Amino acid sequence: MLRFFVPFVAVAIAGCTSTSIQGYADRELPAAGVRRIAAYVAAPVGLASSMQASLAEEGRNHGVAVEDALRIVPPTRTYSDADIRKAMSERGVDGLLVIGVADSGVQAQYAGTLFQAAYSGRSSYDGTVTRFGSSSNIDLTGVHSGSIFGSSTPTFQYSRQTAFSARLIDPKSGRTLWVGSGQVSTGGGKGLLGRLMVSDSVSSSNSIKAIFDDLQGKGIIGPSA
Repeated sequence: MLRFFVPFVAVAIAGCTSTSIQGYADRELPAAGVRRIAAYVAAPVGLASSMQASLAEEGRNHGVAVEDALRIVPPTRTYSDADIRKAMSERGVDGLLVIGVADSGVQAQYAGTLFQAAYSGRSSYDGTVTRFGSSSNIDLTGVHSGSIFGSSTPTFQYSRQTAFSARLIDPKSGRTLWVGSGQVSTGGGKGLLGRLMVSDSVSSSNSIKAIFDDLQGKGIIGPSA
């Protein structure tokens, strides 16, 4: 049963997500392409860490090494442009990817109330049965008593919108190689499945995949492995 359930959940999540991006590449791109990227994400803490994980994964899928820029230049002091370029050069970084995110967070909208009940009781009936060929007529009278117990639970439908903008910079020259912006919209489910559909990981993976697919499509990074 589990083998059938897991693909269903994956399809349900993917089917409720739409992603759009518009990117522009500079007319003069590095001949060898970009092979090692330092990435900086400006986003809420939970979403930023999720995006960094997606960056590493998508980098591997596209044959690019990706490193957290804050590990190269920790935010413990102020750096000059020369300091940053030197640190990037020592790590072999040939592309600095800066991503900004505006996220609506998980939005819950009331979708009705679920009522569940259990009934118990007893009945006592007297009557007569009159037959007419192959059919019968039943006349009953009696007494019925019982109790019903129930509970009502409100249900909610979840949605989320994540807008992102990104810029890929050549750390040696400071020249912008690519700019792009887009949006991820998710939603449609209720309960646990609904929250899975709009989780940080879904928004992150779709945003980062869109960025890397556009970079690859414009010849800035190599083909996926």
